[in-house]
Amino acid sequence: MESQVKYGEELLSRLMTHLCSQMDGCPGVGLSIWPGAQRLRSVGVAADLDQAQLDAGEGPLVEASRDERQSSGEVGGLHVIAVPGSWGDSGPVVLTVYLDHPPRLEDLKAIEEMEPLVATAASVVEFCAGEVLRADQMVRMVQHRRYIEQAKGLVMGARPCAPGEAFELLVRASQHANVKLRDVATALVLVVGGTLEDRAEEVVAAPGEAFGVARKLWDAIRV
Repeated sequence: MESQVKYGEELLSRLMTHLCSQMDGCPGVGLSIWPGAQRLRSVGVAADLDQAQLDAGEGPLVEASRDERQSSGEVGGLHVIAVPGSWGDSGPVVLTVYLDHPPRLEDLKAIEEMEPLVATAASVVEFCAGEVLRADQMVRMVQHRRYIEQAKGLVMGARPCAPGEAFELLVRASQHANVKLRDVATALVLVVGGTLEDRAEEVVAAPGEAFGVARKLWDAIRV
């Protein structure tokens, strides 16, 4: 089991380094597991800048962990995007990406492609270490991600656009209504399709307000 954790952490570090290399002007990437920013991992400047936000109790990293929705801002003279990933009932995995320029569409696309891999690798490390994550939480995380991908597909079908743009529409709807991205995505799948596969409603049930957001989004993109 210890070797699994060791190799899992090595994979996680490689994924984060790869993400950093995929974007011009990216001096650091960080990862924290909440609550309490457990097992903080980082590449480049993220070690100091993530910790600075934690010490101050404010910043995009703290906002993303608290609200479980994407947040952005400036820290230490750099632009930072904080992206929460589904974890369990207690809190999210938060990926922080630092840039020397305002985020561009290609940056968001790179983050959107890599974030699920990074968060899943972090989950596996925790699972092998026997800490924090339970098997049912891991199942829930995978299902949430599946419905985010399905929701992106629905948006792309109703309003022809690239995957990154579809994801950004979902993120904006989530941020505007202050509803978690995973809940908006799940609600959209239910609004359009009427049901979730494998009778998963009990596992990833979305709150009532998410359905209102999903319906407004669906009406808007079909115009």
